Amino acid sequence: MPAIACGAGLGSPDGSYSVEYTGYSHGFIVLKLTGTVTLSRNGYTAHVSFHTAGMAAWVVRTDNDSQVRGTFQGSQAVPTLFEGSGNLRGSRRVTRISYQNGDPVIQTLTPPVEHERSAVPPERTRQTIDTLSAAAMLIHEVAQTGACEGTVTTFDGRRLATQTVHTTGLELLPHTGRSIFDGQALRCDFDGRQLGGFVNDENEDALRKPRHGTAWLAALLPGAPPVPVRVAFDNKLLGQVTLYLTSAKAG
Repeated sequence: MPAIACGAGLGSPDGSYSVEYTGYSHGFIVLKLTGTVTLSRNGYTAHVSFHTAGMAAWVVRTDNDSQVRGTFQGSQAVPTLFEGSGNLRGSRRVTRISYQNGDPVIQTLTPPVEHERSAVPPERTRQTIDTLSAAAMLIHEVAQTGACEGTVTTFDGRRLATQTVHTTGLELLPHTGRSIFDGQALRCDFDGRQLGGFVNDENEDALRKPRHGTAWLAALLPGAPPVPVRVAFDNKLLGQVTLYLTSAKAG
């Protein structure tokens, strides 16, 4: 399925779509992910669910369901409410964060952060956004400008991190039976670095090391924002993971 370039950017800055991905690591299926994204002049919503799959599910049983809504102030995403729930190695996790004047206010965090990692002081989380808002902001920028440049600080209630993304250029993705997409896509490389909220009894220097990743985006659906057609990233539990797009629907 080829990509379609529209105007200065890729795709429409407004619209919605639903997508599904299968994640591979070392040639094996390790992850299943579904998502919906809606962008408008007034703001955005995003909903993402994932769970480990294949042999990885026997080793690391993990699932998560999260959603966010927010507004855009220029090119900046400003979340109003983030909610997430899931399970990590048998532990139930729930997060609910509201935002006041751009600052996160934790309403629910289960289990308490002190049980597993160092707490991030509130003064360090001011004007931070959640990871789903960061993804919505990236899609919004690519739709409007056809490029991906910038740095954002994210906070999920536990971890404080900085994410930097830059445009590498258009790249031709070859056909693969793992994905419905092949063709030209915009390559965006990103680097993430954890700044706070380190796990107790783990090597902080190792946790501070930057993690690299790449996202490829293309205008796949008429009247919808660009779709991440492939994403590669380093995961502490699963190793190097590549998500391949397996389904995409507009609306």
